[in-house]
Amino acid sequence: MSNLIGWCVPITGFTESENARRRKIIEQWLPDDVRLEMVPLEGGPKFVDKRADFNTVEKAGVAFLSKIDPQRYGVLISAGAIDPGLDSLRASAPVPIIGPGEAAMFVAALIGKPLSIVTLDEHAVAVATELAQHLVVKPKIVSIRSIEMPARQIVDDLDAARAATQRECRAAVRTDGAQAVYLGAMTLGTLGVEDGLRRELGVPVLNPIEIALATAVQCLRARQ
Repeated sequence: MSNLIGWCVPITGFTESENARRRKIIEQWLPDDVRLEMVPLEGGPKFVDKRADFNTVEKAGVAFLSKIDPQRYGVLISAGAIDPGLDSLRASAPVPIIGPGEAAMFVAALIGKPLSIVTLDEHAVAVATELAQHLVVKPKIVSIRSIEMPARQIVDDLDAARAATQRECRAAVRTDGAQAVYLGAMTLGTLGVEDGLRRELGVPVLNPIEIALATAVQCLRARQ
């Protein structure tokens, strides 16, 4: 059984330096005996700027999964924090595929506290709403908030994105009554804001990267 996790990247517009920055962050949660391969999905959008781009992500993912060697990867991660097209991707995958949103919502349900999802923009809010409606096991979701910054804007101004994410997480707790927060975008999971927010707000702040990798590693162990 392969010890390689395939990290399926739906967006193709990140620079080499941005991909390297992300990989360094991702690998901090990777056990020494597990390997990771970042796999850009050929045909995926440069960035997800509109609702239709999520459909493009799904099509690119299905096309990729139809061609992969089932012996290469022990498990795959669909690297979108609100799981666009997860059912179609899973139906096409020859190995288990982890949806970060699904895994994080399960963790949030176990925590048992009212949850707010903080994501990128109005299009991501719509997909996050679909995720919440689709799940069998889910927490009580009290709000879905937007930082009003798409991914292409975030990577151009990480400090502004950190400030916007902190603002919306604070509002989720202080205004919406959330007692837990999910960072509903992989890009938000790379900003390094969760530890400070946990200390400041005194609530769990769930990082999709950390949860997706932990779930994938446990799946890998079980298969081995």
